[in-house]
Amino acid sequence: MSSRSSSPSILSDNDSELSSSLSEDVPEIIEGEFIPYDENLEPVATQEEAAAFEENSVREEEEQAVTKAEECICCKEIDRVGEVMSQVDLEDQCITLHPGFRDVCLNRWVLEIASLALKTKAGKSDTTLFSQGLKSESEFLRSVSYRQFTRLLWDFVGSSKRYPLPCCAYNAIRKAFPSENGQYHGFEEEED
Repeated sequence: MSSRSSSPSILSDNDSELSSSLSEDVPEIIEGEFIPYDENLEPVATQEEAAAFEENSVREEEEQAVTKAEECICCKEIDRVGEVMSQVDLEDQCITLHPGFRDVCLNRWVLEIASLALKTKAGKSDTTLFSQGLKSESEFLRSVSYRQFTRLLWDFVGSSKRYPLPCCAYNAIRKAFPSENGQYHGFEEEED
């Protein structure tokens, strides 16, 4: 028994030619019969459309996580990122693709060891602040990770120089070590 309607259609000659050519490829559906999925019937995005969608999705995700205007900078706008990425033959790529980024900035064990050598501007140890409960674990790891990222790019900059990170770095770090309440302080210039 056919499930197709026998009612007259309202198609022009061109539409009926198109309809008949399409219906030749589509098997007749019999009531109660299982028809397997045919991916040829679904529209497929081109590589350009897929790339544009992915780029747009990443950009929207980055913009949502940014908390201050200073944080809304692409890593490709920072000259030093280009220099560092060219050292590993990844010119014009996001800094989060650097082979050392995950290990240096997102590995909790590396961050805990690195924290032993770090002090706040007030001379306090990040590790002590964490162990005394003055910082949550994720806040502690984000803080160390931001500093490790700065070292990945600029080596040692000293205590008087501070740089806002590119939004891709903020987002990767915040995703790895999220705030319990979803709130972030963001980059703040030191007052003189």
